[in-house]
Amino acid sequence: FSSIINYNKINSTIKTMRVFSFIILINVVAAFASQPNHLSTSSGLPSTSSTNKINKSIDIHRSFALQAASSTTAPVIKKGGDATIAASTFNLAKSIIGAGVLSLPSGVAFYSDSPTALIPASIITIVMGLVSAYSFSIIGKACEQHSAESFQDVWAKSVNPNTAWIISSAITATCLLASLAYSIIIGDSFTSLAQTFNLPQILTQRTNVILLISTLVLLPLCSLKSLSALAPFSILGLAGTLYTAIFMAIRYFDGSYLPGGKFFAALPLAGRPIFNSRTGIEINKIFVLLSMLSTSFVAHFIAPRFYNELKDKSMPRFNQVVSYSFLSAIVTFIFMTATGFLTFGGATSGFVLNNYASFDGLATFARLAIGLALLTGYPFTFSALRDGILDLLKVTGSVREGLVPKLTIGLLGLVTALALVLKDVGFVVSVSGALFGCSLMFIVPAIMNINNIKSFAKSSNKDLSKGNKIEIALNYLLAGSGVVMGGLGVAISVLKQIGKL
Repeated sequence: FSSIINYNKINSTIKTMRVFSFIILINVVAAFASQPNHLSTSSGLPSTSSTNKINKSIDIHRSFALQAASSTTAPVIKKGGDATIAASTFNLAKSIIGAGVLSLPSGVAFYSDSPTALIPASIITIVMGLVSAYSFSIIGKACEQHSAESFQDVWAKSVNPNTAWIISSAITATCLLASLAYSIIIGDSFTSLAQTFNLPQILTQRTNVILLISTLVLLPLCSLKSLSALAPFSILGLAGTLYTAIFMAIRYFDGSYLPGGKFFAALPLAGRPIFNSRTGIEINKIFVLLSMLSTSFVAHFIAPRFYNELKDKSMPRFNQVVSYSFLSAIVTFIFMTATGFLTFGGATSGFVLNNYASFDGLATFARLAIGLALLTGYPFTFSALRDGILDLLKVTGSVREGLVPKLTIGLLGLVTALALVLKDVGFVVSVSGALFGCSLMFIVPAIMNINNIKSFAKSSNKDLSKGNKIEIALNYLLAGSGVVMGGLGVAISVLKQIGKL
């Protein structure tokens, strides 16, 4: 093993990367510290997200109305909701940043184990973040043009009302894969915790842990008629993610997992850091990281809500929220990807917390924080999945109420069964991103924007301007890129999972 690793050779590179990571850490803290610590807003915006999709999923199948004030003498229309730019920025950033970021280091490890692989990874993250911010913004623009209130509504008014069900189906499927990813992470986190606390062997087996938690914890929580009691616990998501970022930085800088480090000897051979054992970068494998980032950045189905709930809503104000939020996400993603990958290199697992020693106290607390956050956030995502299916089936009234308990048991059983078979959360995240992240982030917004530009030019009896033509061309490129990345992402992720890559 030691013949593979030449730590002296990469020592200078590691030192350089440590300085780079330290600078990023300062920016991460500054980005979040600059936002007010709102747990909720009077406008009803999502409170705090415990994972990439917990708060996104809460809003998917809820309807809402724009608030308006009126008097007996003359109507006074209130433009937007009550959410300030600062509150909206904080809430959107929390909705984007979550536990899914813990799979990103493995995306880098898949295509290279060289520390320099972080350079293209950082560039890709920045580009994906900027493109995602742009597509998020044009959804808000479409909402402004059509006075739309939901993702399905804005698609129906921009493209075709007869195909709006496709959008609902994609969002529901995203919730299914999100629930699956959460079940896998919950199983991994609590299995490691059980081993740390030397619980009986029957409770330290992953299969038993998942079955017990699904039956005794998740089923009762998902069966609650009201989830309002769980809302205050959503702060665990952001707190857990930020704590984990700091913990990962500490372990990277103190060298605890390098040869001679405090925890190195406790790692299995396959889990020990590996650097520079492969030649160059395998370009075709980068699509897995792209797919993961598509999942991590996607928050687009709640863009209409953020636009409509913004106080004195306008595109300049909305774009401020989008810019600050996605900038915070980009910085956080780069930082956590860097610290995780530079600690374990090519040995990084699909869920990076699995790499850390079971008796590492800081890692134990991180697993506990992430695990509890997912337990309390899981019902929100699951309820969005369940409601989405019922909505697609157009079931209402007493029939709907009667189906809820049966559907809850059936869906939770399906997700649990899949979590027992699929152990790599990185695979689930990458497939979800390739199938639905690319669609909701690249293809759907681009198609809406193209249609809106053409229809508004036609309705005003004007020819397309040069700027319009350039934007349309760029949006065609965006949609085409989404199709290519989605197809290649799925194919490569599946081939990796079955051992063909």
